[in-house]
Amino acid sequence: MATRKRKDNSTVFDDVYRTIVQKLPQLLIALINEIFGTDYPEDVEKAQLRNEQFVVHKKLITDSILRIQGKRYHVECQSTPDGAMVLRMFEYGAAIALEEAREQESEPLVIRFPLAAVLYLRSDKEKKPELAATVEFPDGQRTTYRVPVLHLSDYTLDRIFEKRLLLLLPYYILRYEKELKDLAPDSEEAFTLLSEYQTLAARLNAYLIQEKHPELYWDITKLIVRVADYILQNNEEIQKGVDDIMGGRVLELYSEKLMRRGEKKGSLDTLRSLVQKGILTISQAAQELGVSEEKFRKMATL
Repeated sequence: MATRKRKDNSTVFDDVYRTIVQKLPQLLIALINEIFGTDYPEDVEKAQLRNEQFVVHKKLITDSILRIQGKRYHVECQSTPDGAMVLRMFEYGAAIALEEAREQESEPLVIRFPLAAVLYLRSDKEKKPELAATVEFPDGQRTTYRVPVLHLSDYTLDRIFEKRLLLLLPYYILRYEKELKDLAPDSEEAFTLLSEYQTLAARLNAYLIQEKHPELYWDITKLIVRVADYILQNNEEIQKGVDDIMGGRVLELYSEKLMRRGEKKGSLDTLRSLVQKGILTISQAAQELGVSEEKFRKMATL
């Protein structure tokens, strides 16, 4: 029996990233600020180099290049660490630098590499802060080509919103990718994950309203669902839960489900865990057990 071939995950991730840089380029500004220590406002004047054709090994890199205040920035999105990535970034940088040099009208020519970086969606154990390679010229001069790296796994939900890195939200599910393999749809862990997505949706909506860009909510949530649907394609119930949350539906908490089922007995450990994870307050947990906050603290040894 033939099995349907799973779509290459790098294509899904690349498609989402390409959509962001083409249609929501303002989201790249916070990423550039975070990586390069700049302080550009999100509405800074920027230009995407869509008319030039930078093709290296059949890969078109034009859309991931922005020109801001006379500087060129090139940020690649990579699903997993790759030992050859520094070589590809050098090739991309050389193509961009040579194109700029051809536009110069005065001499001597300056071959100026762009400010380049890589966003890793998954990280290895080393989590190197940069890619590096030594370039040696015929006269013996040497220089080190360095490319800073940003690792998605370093960013909690709080830090993403603090740094305004909304571009990372579609890929947030990857922080839990290893745990999802054996995740039971009716488990506490599944409800913890869905509760976090409920928090994500609420914070994103509040943030965009505050920034006076509520129209971006559905654009970003569609991308969140696109990646989540791919990662959760073997867990349809949790997948549907994420889709519902991003669509505005408020889901039942794990503790609420226990109470509805009448499984109050033996739920102290569960409630303690939910309080420790910040999903429930002590007041809410105590109310669900039908005891005072003080008694709950003693019972749960908090």
